[in-house]
This record gives sequence, structure tokens and C-alpha cells, in this order.
Amino acid sequence: MSDILLETLKQGLDPELVKFLESDPQLRLGSELYLQELLINDDLLSTEVFTTTSTNTAMTPSISTLSAESNGGNKKKITLTEEIAELDRQQREINVKLASITNENRELIIDISNDLHNINDKIDSDYNKEIDAMLKVLDIQTSNTNVNKFQININEKLTNAIKINNSILSNIDSVLDLLELPTLCKLCILQGNYQESLEISMLTQALIIRFPKLVIFQKIQNQVEQELRMMVKGLIKLLNTNLKQNNILKIFQILNKLDIINSTQSTSSSSSISSSNLTFSTKSNNSINKQQQKDKLLKIIFLNARYKFITDEISNLKPLIKFNKLTYLKRFIEVYREFIFNSLSMYYAIFNSSSSSSSSSHTATSLSPSVSQSSITGTSSSSTHSNTNSEEDNLLINQFIRSLANQLSQSLITYLPDILHSHSENEYDTEIDAQGQKDGLILQIIYLCKSLSKFNADFESIIRWDLCYVDDPLITENDWVRNLAKVKQFRY
Repeated sequence: MSDILLETLKQGLDPELVKFLESDPQLRLGSELYLQELLINDDLLSTEVFTTTSTNTAMTPSISTLSAESNGGNKKKITLTEEIAELDRQQREINVKLASITNENRELIIDISNDLHNINDKIDSDYNKEIDAMLKVLDIQTSNTNVNKFQININEKLTNAIKINNSILSNIDSVLDLLELPTLCKLCILQGNYQESLEISMLTQALIIRFPKLVIFQKIQNQVEQELRMMVKGLIKLLNTNLKQNNILKIFQILNKLDIINSTQSTSSSSSISSSNLTFSTKSNNSINKQQQKDKLLKIIFLNARYKFITDEISNLKPLIKFNKLTYLKRFIEVYREFIFNSLSMYYAIFNSSSSSSSSSHTATSLSPSVSQSSITGTSSSSTHSNTNSEEDNLLINQFIRSLANQLSQSLITYLPDILHSHSENEYDTEIDAQGQKDGLILQIIYLCKSLSKFNADFESIIRWDLCYVDDPLITENDWVRNLAKVKQFRY
């Protein structure tokens, strides 16, 4: 009976399920037994509504509650129709839940699908290429013998490169320290530790001497030299400010240790250092050695920086011209008297030069022993070299003094007539006042000339030539002699 029922039900199944049922005897036997149990079920033979083995406790709470109320709270088996309806409802709920989850994560699902497609395409397209490349690298050679069927050539260059890389990795800390030398040099310069930056430069030079064929050390040295060139620029700019003698001395100690000649040539297209009207030529004969050239260049840098500083101080006084020109000229001369004397004092102290006058030698020898020992250029035991230095110092200082004296003369020529003619000529008191103001300026100029004469600077001759010995002199010879007599009277 179960065989007939199974054959009848088999006609409504999917063809694949039919083949699977016919090919598997155990599945067929189990199906026949299940149908047999259904046929001999007492509930099925009854005329009541078909029921299942499930009770109303397996149903949803609503159906279980209704069944319990209708049957007095007793458990009752549910019908096949109810169980099928319950299963359909649960399936719909699951489908709705799956649809909502899919909708919430649709972008993720699309991205994953695209990634899988891309990976699949790459595997399909690149797999064979990679296999061929690996075979070429391995250089497979077939052989008739059973020994060494695959023979791989040894790449010596690759082996040596691996050994070198392993050596570098084992000493990676030291390698990084060397590569960080330019950055460390820059950091020392920014913090003002100039001596440490010089030590870094010496270290890189030692590395180049020890390993001349390594390009990496040459690149490190070039970067360090670039940082030192920037340091030289900064130190020269710093000299244009109002620094103390000790600070200026330290700066020139650092500049003397550097290759200042090449640094200056690399940062300037011309062969001279100039600022506005002050120009010093750096050309020298081939007979002069490199150290003498460096000494001369350092002197030029110092005088040029002090000239720039003094002219900046004078330019700061120009707002006084609108209010009181006499005050402007007095302050002008005061600035000259203070800073020119100070500059020449530092010049002889730093470069340890000797002046022909006894006063200048006294100024140079009155410095502390530490300053004398740490002077930049030093003195030569040769008398020829000493004379050359003395002539060079006189020439540079005279150029320095002449440039500043010309500015003072120009200012006096421009503003002193306005001061003298601002008073009425008819009033005797105002004429006396104007003459007194003029004598006051002359006295200041004379004191300035006397202070600079200690350094063998002929400042007085330049001023007198520009003011007294012209067609229309602002200061007559009698005015100058009269005020000079006052200075001698007060002094002696």
C-alpha cells in the first residue's frame, strides 16, 4: 500500500528529487515506512478533522490561548491546516526580517560582491602570468637524469645585497644617527650652539676622509655645509645689531673656524662686500696666502657690519629733523662719538692689531689675557707680515672713517645753514645764540676727532676739508681754531 502511495506522490515531485529518491534505497525505505505509519494512524482513519502529533503548546501564544479557552485548558492536538498556517506565518516573518537586514546592509553587500568579483578577475587574469614569471625566475631545466631535476642558478649580486641589507639592519641605530647629522646641525644652530655645529662638520669631514667612496657621506657633508652657510648669513646679520664685545668676539671665533671665503663667494655673485656707500674690495695678489685672505675678509665683515649698525642708528634719528634740527645734529655727533670709538676699540681687540700711536697700543694691551689669547688672526713674528697688516688696517679703517665722515659733513651742510638763518639778523641776542649753537656743534666735532685720533684715524682732516676749505664755508678757520683752543684750555 505504501509503495503505491509513494509512486503516486512521486509524480508531483521535482525531477531531481525523483532521481535522488530512486538512486537511494535507504531514503526510499524510510519514505515507505513514514507513509506506512500515516496509513495506520488512528487519527487519520477517523472522520474528524485531520490532526498532527503537535499540541497546542507548540503554536503561537494567541492560538494556544484560544485552544485552551475552547477546551477548558486541556492540551489538544492541532490540525494539519493550523500547523501549515503557522509554518507559513513564521516563514513570512523570517523573509521580512531577512529583507530588512539586507536593505540595511545593501551597500556593504554590494561592496563585498564587487571586491569578490575583482579578486576573482585578478586571480583568473594574473594567475597564469605569475606562474610563468616564477618559472622564469626559477629557470626550470628538465633533465633525463633522476638527480637534480630542478636546477636554480645562484644570483651572487642578490646574495651580496641581502648580506649588506642584513648588516645595515643590524646597525640601523648608528645609520640613523649618521643620517640625522644635518638635522642635528640645524637644531644646534637654531639653539645657538654654534660650537656643536662645528663639531658635527668636523665629524662629517672625518667620515669622508675615512670612507671617500661612499656617496651617502658626501651628501651628508653637503647638507651640513649648507646649514653652516645659513649660519654664516645669520651671524653676519647678527653683527649688524648692538652687541657686546664678548659676543662679537665669539662670533668671529666661529667665523675663523669656517671656510668663510668659499661661503662668501657662494652667497654673493660679486667679489666685494658692500653696504650703501661703504665698499671694500676683496681682491688680493696671488702671493698672499689663504689665511691672510681670510683675515682681511673677517676685518671687512666687521667694519661693514659696524658701518651698517651706525647708519641704522643715524636713520632712527631722522624723525627729529621735523622738530629740531639742532638736536638732530647733536645726537648725530653723539652717536658717532660713542659707536665709532667702540667699533675701533673692538677692531683692535678682536684682531689684535697694533696701531702706530701709543694710545691704540694701550687700548689693545689693556684687554684681558683671555681676549688676547682668543684673538682671531694673531700676529706674525715676521716684520714684513707685521708691516703688511699695519698698512692693511690703516687702509680699511681710513675707508671706514671716510665713509662715515662724509655722511656727517653732508648732514652739516644740509641742516646747519637752516639753523643759523632761522634767527633774525637784526637782533644781537639771537646772533649770539646762533654763534653759541654753532660753537657747541664745533666743540662736539672736535671732541669726536680727538677721541678717534687715538686710533690714528684722520677724522679731523676730512671734516675740515669738507666744511672749512670750500668756497662758501659753513665753519671758518677762525671758528675752528677758537674752539680748539677752548678744548686745549679745558684739557690742560
